[in-house]
This record gives sequence, structure tokens and C-alpha cells, in this order.
Amino acid sequence: MADPVTQELLDKLKIMAEKNGVEFDSKRMTKDMGYANEMLMELGDTHDQVQGLVVMQLLKQLGLLDLSDGMSE
Repeated sequence: MADPVTQELLDKLKIMAEKNGVEFDSKRMTKDMGYANEMLMELGDTHDQVQGLVVMQLLKQLGLLDLSDGMSE
């Protein structure tokens, strides 16, 4: 089961996605990182800033986004 923060973000994104006719499996999003990455890339391609922010937060929560890229030591 997802931690509370991840679950809350998934719930928000599910509502946003359904308004745009896109459905995804929340449980699979936390277990199958290939599926999660594919769905988040699809849902991240939006003009909705709030949806984009939720996608970015989920990428980070699920470990699919490395914010250290480009940072020097």
C-alpha cells in the first residue's frame, strides 16, 4: 500500500485524469514503475499547471525523478 502522501496525490491525479477521459490503476501505479512512468508521462503532457505539479510530485514520491541531475558535487 502507498504511503499517505503518495495515495493523496494519486487520488487527486485520478480525479483530474478522469475529467480528461483517462483512467489508470492506482494500485498498479505503486507496484509497477514502468506503468507508473508511462502514465505519468502521458498525464504530465498537459497545460493544466496543477495537474503538472501533481505529476511532478508523484514522480518524486515514486522515485522516478532524480532531482540531482545536473547538480555538481
